[in-house]
Amino acid sequence: MKAFASSLVAALSVAAAAQAGFTNPLIPSWAGGPDTQTATWETFSQAFAGGNTPDGPGSSPFTLFNFAPGSLITSTGNIYSPTSAMYIMVVGATLDERSPLEVVINASTIGFPISYPSMRLTMFDALGAEQEFSPTVTEVRSDVPFGMGGSVQTVAFSWDLSGVTAFNAAGFRVDFRASAPNMSLDAFRMDLRYVPGPGAAFLGALAALVGVRVRRRA
Repeated sequence: MKAFASSLVAALSVAAAAQAGFTNPLIPSWAGGPDTQTATWETFSQAFAGGNTPDGPGSSPFTLFNFAPGSLITSTGNIYSPTSAMYIMVVGATLDERSPLEVVINASTIGFPISYPSMRLTMFDALGAEQEFSPTVTEVRSDVPFGMGGSVQTVAFSWDLSGVTAFNAAGFRVDFRASAPNMSLDAFRMDLRYVPGPGAAFLGALAALVGVRVRRRA
């Protein structure tokens, strides 16, 4: 059994090296612009219970945890759980305690895939009130068979929260599980877009007012 597990870890490491993160991820057009947050993980260091901080340039300080006992870090920096279905949680603070309009998550896995119905986004305000949301759209962006079982996948999960009103989110939590043991988490990315802040709205109104006055003088 130990020999099989070692062979599987080696195979997962080779597959991860060949994949090198995401394949055809869903990157929203607004990503990286004003009133957005992005966090990307491509190398993990904490296999069980410890917090993994993003390593992508310009990432927001979110934290990713895995709570599947017996998990390990592969030689390529993936989280791999050979004996139990992986349970992932991502937590972070929203931008200026604003509720997002859109959220997009990309996850790259090897072996058995994510349990798509388990994916949840929970927003909570400063008083502890919570609202939980299932993805609006789930899309398999890439799916290549993996020789030792399962596949190499990039899956995108999207939320349209534009209809959510009267809730000022101070933070969020993302929860999801693997569909079975022997899933390796290769990469993870989260993008959030917000309504422009009061400062941006004021500057926009001021610019419009100045434009009107200039045209009247002309």
